[in-house]
Amino acid sequence: MFLALVGAALLLQGQAPSDEIKTFHVQGNVYMLVGAGGNIAVQTGDEGVLVVDTGVATMRDKVLAAIRQLSTKPIRWMINTHAHPDHTGGNETISQAGMTVNGNPAAIIAHENVPTRMTEASRPITEVPLNTFFEETRDFYFNGEAIFLYHIPRAHTDGDVFVYFRGSDVLVAGDIFVTTTYPVIDAKYDGGVAGFVDGLNKILDITV
Repeated sequence: MFLALVGAALLLQGQAPSDEIKTFHVQGNVYMLVGAGGNIAVQTGDEGVLVVDTGVATMRDKVLAAIRQLSTKPIRWMINTHAHPDHTGGNETISQAGMTVNGNPAAIIAHENVPTRMTEASRPITEVPLNTFFEETRDFYFNGEAIFLYHIPRAHTDGDVFVYFRGSDVLVAGDIFVTTTYPVIDAKYDGGVAGFVDGLNKILDITV
């Protein structure tokens, strides 16, 4: 099996998202939703559904419908690769539609800098990730495979995270991996060139 890489949306900077969601099977248990702003990854399995990023707010209902086409199992986990609204705009809707094993809305995981940036931007508390980590890596096991989260400091932003599905051999790289434009570095969110390069090198470390 070869590693598949899911990166930034194939849109020019500033271009509006499509009004339709297209679904692609990447490999293993992982699918990609395209057309909601930032690309969205969805892992499905017997334990439930995990969603990486949630797109722009205006597409949240269509994103949820696309997820439901893949699985009717409960949405248990969500991961935000960074704080920008084209990756977190559907957080509230999708979290409320999901349910943890304790009966709460689906848990949203992110690096600890993400809720800080979202709070600074006056985002509603219901959109903000509450399950955070500060370490370089975090890992857990879901739907029969190990999932690794890697924090990439000061790259596109200060809260960038890669998500690696070990069993499916799929890496979700957020906005650090782009193929259609020059890299976008958000200085307001403490992004930087050196961190961006480190992120690209991390992709090589994982894939080699």
